[in-house]
Parts: sequence; structure tokens; C-alpha cells
Amino acid sequence: MNATSPRRQSTARSPYAVELGYRSPTEYGALSSDGVTIYSVRHVAGAWVCMCKGYSSRQTCCHTLAAALPRCFHCDRTEDVHLYRNPYEAAPIVLCGACAGETAR
Repeated sequence: MNATSPRRQSTARSPYAVELGYRSPTEYGALSSDGVTIYSVRHVAGAWVCMCKGYSSRQTCCHTLAAALPRCFHCDRTEDVHLYRNPYEAAPIVLCGACAGETAR
């Protein structure tokens, strides 16, 4: 007799796979995994909050994790991003390797 209990399948997605639509510096629209529903993801009091069911039960979700990823200032990519400081500008900006003009190594 098998005494193991069935495991629940996780439906969590990688934050890198979440499609975000820019609305303002403190708000994104996040496309749900069903491809239709769009959740509002807002930056409130220093943290990202989402309107999805997963966030309401766990206080975290792939949508908030995606919104918190560092993004390229020019193209909005999340991969291969670095902080660059221009000596003529006061604040550093985040750029991906392609926008910074780096060649493949």
C-alpha cells in the first residue's frame, strides 16, 4: 500500500517569463498565464503589490517578482543588465549589454 500523499503541481512561473506593460514608474499591467487577464501591479510603500489570487494568499507572486527585476533604461530587457555611471550625469542608470554597446565576448 502506498502511503504517500499526492503532491500539488505548482503553477508558478518564472518572473522572466511574465509580460509586463508599462503604465507609469509605479505601475505595470501584468499578463496572466491564461493570456487574457491583466493584473495591476503597483509599487506601494516600498514594495510591489499585485491584484492576483496568488499574491493575496502568499504576499508574493511572479508578477511582483517580475516588476522588481532590474530593467534596461532603453529597451526594458531584464537579462544582462548592469549599472552604468556616466561621468557627465548625476545618477547611474541600468543598461543591458546591447544598449551599452558591449560586444559579445
